[in-house]
Amino acid sequence: MDLLYVMYMGGPDSLEGIEEFLYNLFSDKDIIDFKIGKLQNFVAKIIAKRRSKKVMPDYIKMGGSSPQIKHLQNLLQKVKEKYETHYQRELCTEVGMCYYKPFIEETVKTLQNEKFEKIFVMTMYPQYSYTTSGACFKRFYSAINVIPPTGNFKIIPYWYKNEKYNKCIEKRIKYAANELKKDLRDCYILFSAHSLPEYTLKKGDVYARQIHEQIDIILKNLEIKGYELAFQSRTGPIKWLGPETKDVIEKLSEKGIDNVIVVPISFVSDHIETLIELDEQYIKNAKEKGINIVRTSSLNDSDDFAEAIISILEE
Repeated sequence: MDLLYVMYMGGPDSLEGIEEFLYNLFSDKDIIDFKIGKLQNFVAKIIAKRRSKKVMPDYIKMGGSSPQIKHLQNLLQKVKEKYETHYQRELCTEVGMCYYKPFIEETVKTLQNEKFEKIFVMTMYPQYSYTTSGACFKRFYSAINVIPPTGNFKIIPYWYKNEKYNKCIEKRIKYAANELKKDLRDCYILFSAHSLPEYTLKKGDVYARQIHEQIDIILKNLEIKGYELAFQSRTGPIKWLGPETKDVIEKLSEKGIDNVIVVPISFVSDHIETLIELDEQYIKNAKEKGINIVRTSSLNDSDDFAEAIISILEE
């Protein structure tokens, strides 16, 4: 029997959980350091209270919770079935979150089960950043120091170069061109990644470099007329990586560049950043201005993404 242990930052499972999730997020200096020392927890409370009221209507649109967890649960069920068919070995799966239930500190206890021969540990972040994958692994290692596990470990810190995973994205870019009713060679690709505070680069974070490397991998197999990388989802009173996705879309419109395919390169499943920020705000606004624009569908719990996860475990 083997185990796949997957980590994520998490998301609220109800409207009541939004403020708790945001407080846990903004109070963690590993992900966002406001450079105000012990006052960060106090400021995090204020931000969480205000922001929870602001985003609550968006979560209502998404069904009252973040869809990430449901997509992940469905995905892992498919991975389990495909793994057992391929290897003739039972695969158990477990999930641990940084900022909302189920927390890593609790579910890591599963690893104590002596029945596991192999244990795979990964996050759902293809690229590595100490603010995402790093935050997950920091909690993971802290927890297993308290609760030493058994079994043979395989730690997977990032997987952005995996061929099958990138094929999933390439396929969806081609689907998007069909949706625009255009040849892919006549489309402009806008890769949109979650932004990070600029100080993370000075601390040696490899996230931005890995994003660029992954884009190079994808573009080798596609014929397009142009592309650009932009960043979204910035928040708080600090400087973030740019340019901003919404600004780039506006500039493309001003330049007369049409047939735009937005690729959320750092996201694997739908959540507030794709369904609301990209779809409801940036892309909807661009369409109202007459731009022929579409977003690639997220991988979510698709069969080809489940196959890619198996491939990632094999590498």
